[in-house]
Amino acid sequence: MSIYSIADLEKLSGIKAHTLRIWEKRYNIVEPNRTDTNIRFYNDYQLRKILNVSFLINQGFKISKIAKLDESNLAIKVKESSTVSASHESYINDFIISALTFDAELFNNTFDNVISKFGLSETYESIIIPSLNKIGSLWSSGDLYPSQEHFISNLIKQKFYHILEEKKDNNKINKTALLFLPPWENHDFALIYADIILQERGLNVCNIGKAFSKESVYECIEKTQPDYIFTTIIVGHKVSEIQEFCDQINLLKKNANFLLGGNMNLLKLVNTKAQLFNSCKEFENYVKFKIN
Repeated sequence: MSIYSIADLEKLSGIKAHTLRIWEKRYNIVEPNRTDTNIRFYNDYQLRKILNVSFLINQGFKISKIAKLDESNLAIKVKESSTVSASHESYINDFIISALTFDAELFNNTFDNVISKFGLSETYESIIIPSLNKIGSLWSSGDLYPSQEHFISNLIKQKFYHILEEKKDNNKINKTALLFLPPWENHDFALIYADIILQERGLNVCNIGKAFSKESVYECIEKTQPDYIFTTIIVGHKVSEIQEFCDQINLLKKNANFLLGGNMNLLKLVNTKAQLFNSCKEFENYVKFKIN
């Protein structure tokens, strides 16, 4: 079982540490554990309760009412509210809990639920990415074991690859897409997502994953002569190097369409000459209506 500081709870729940302390004293929301030096710390069960409380607060419930619910009724109220709410918060909380507690069953059940309810694009953009961002903030600050982030990342990839395997090729079109990550990027979730959407449309997809070097990307473009090139630029990097990278792709791509997603604040600093996508829905609609 993991332990969390009150600062960790604030990062994950969005409830200020000062507010949590007041609620502990006034409503006995949770009874924190304490170190020998009287510093608060919390376990997985207490974190789950705070996340549930945060969700209900954001749905308009009063803390005085929530405080009267026992653990079982609190969970029931969250489930009921999730059914009628357009919010993704409760599902994000379940993903976070599944990562922190290594609970594959909770992850699988939650993933299957949200995919059937929202579809792939909304699930990826509105639930998976925010979950990973929250988990990543703990990991980067040293408050999370790397294995916990790797655990949920691998589960997400397993689900994505399963969806990819189920795509039918009955409606193939004579178009090829080349997918890759620049050498400085790490997470390839967007590539797998794009792979699914493009194959669903009937394209032949060459997904080379993370490139070893910029030169290897250039060689692959010349070798495959794709109709579409897709990549993402998310991580902060030298603008001059990103510009040089995009310039070389545009030089080599010939008649290919250059599709680019990622960090719009960063990409605004670069003249990419690419079709930019600010959301998964934009990309999905482009593939659906612009590719033929």
